[in-house]
Amino acid sequence: MEREEKRLLDNGIELYSYKNPYVNSFYISLFVRAGSMYESEDESGITHFLEHVAIRNVNVLMDGGLYPLLDRYGIEFNAATYSEMVQFYVSGAKANFAIGAQILSKLMSPIVLSRSEIDTERDRIKAEIRESDERGSLAGFTSRAVHEGTTLARPITGTAGSVNKIGRKKLEEYRVRAFSRGNLFLYVTGCFSDSDLDCLAALFGKASVSEGEMRGNFAPVPKGFGKRAPTVHLKNADFTMIRFTFDMDMSRISVAESDLLYDVLLGGYNSRFFIELSERRGIFYDLSGASERYRNIGTLSFYFEVRSGAVTEAVKLTLDELSDFAGKLCDEAECMKAGYVDNAYMLYDDPRELNFTFAYDNHVLSAGYRSIEERKELYRAVTPERLREVASEIFRKENLTLTLKGNKNKIDIHALEDLIGRF
Repeated sequence: MEREEKRLLDNGIELYSYKNPYVNSFYISLFVRAGSMYESEDESGITHFLEHVAIRNVNVLMDGGLYPLLDRYGIEFNAATYSEMVQFYVSGAKANFAIGAQILSKLMSPIVLSRSEIDTERDRIKAEIRESDERGSLAGFTSRAVHEGTTLARPITGTAGSVNKIGRKKLEEYRVRAFSRGNLFLYVTGCFSDSDLDCLAALFGKASVSEGEMRGNFAPVPKGFGKRAPTVHLKNADFTMIRFTFDMDMSRISVAESDLLYDVLLGGYNSRFFIELSERRGIFYDLSGASERYRNIGTLSFYFEVRSGAVTEAVKLTLDELSDFAGKLCDEAECMKAGYVDNAYMLYDDPRELNFTFAYDNHVLSAGYRSIEERKELYRAVTPERLREVASEIFRKENLTLTLKGNKNKIDIHALEDLIGRF
């Protein structure tokens, strides 16, 4: 069975690959360790801005021929910015690997856009900021409370004001710093040949790469981390939404453990919360959640909409369910391992998902596996006893930040704070 392979290019860029000769597509990613977590206050939003500008820059370098070429060969070329990284990616039929590699390699070129083109992209980003309403969202409100005083409290996109202060010179200076040795790597999945990898290595190996600060994905720790006061953060709104966010010490919890804990509680229609609070009691219709993880700290959060009159009951039932879960040993069959163990090689069949999972887990979070089989065994090894230990460590009042949107005149904050205090 194939496993991850590594090449070190002439300029110090790391190239990782995980081949599957039985699929018909390739997927190449360029990961850059950059994002809002690493930005200074006057750079807020610059990584996301650079993501947009870099792709527009490729089109200009190709004399406007990028999008016709993508359509002609059925190739996808796009990017996504996160708080700690940017992923640029290209994918398509295996016969078009070299074309995709050529397109992606142009990201290493200096910015040649005119001022008007930069301004056009700036206007698009400002429209994205307006449409996302990050300032008014419960997620943004929660992030500012959980990460208060750190760079993670800022939105990934920045604000209209901060984006207005970023010009071409600043973008290029930042690009050189971000695209530095040790802070970017390539990951290739799907079907490709050795000569395909040679082509990719040659293209990126000759790119100019600066010496930069090594970024190890260690997040700034907010002063309240792990010692939260029983305070409720309420944002006035016409509808009612509750969000529970728990601090996680990722130096003590593995990626596999946090994944399984999340799935047992929140993953799907058989999860404990959905069964108890939705199916049995009708407190909410649906439940959403997320894990935010860095190498040192992280958070586990979930949220749902309720009637304003049901807030206190919903919070009490949720805390009771968490306490019950942390206090009891679940059965091995309840540990939600099937998706990672029984279905392990289904990940191998999906070049896109395999690419992000292996790149992120191993080369951003340092999970430590290098094959599907190794990953499978990490999840298999998590015992019910260990899950209970992790739950007991996470689900404590000192780790909880409770945020709500709702009518301030109808929500009893003191009753909620009393519930948290007794949790």
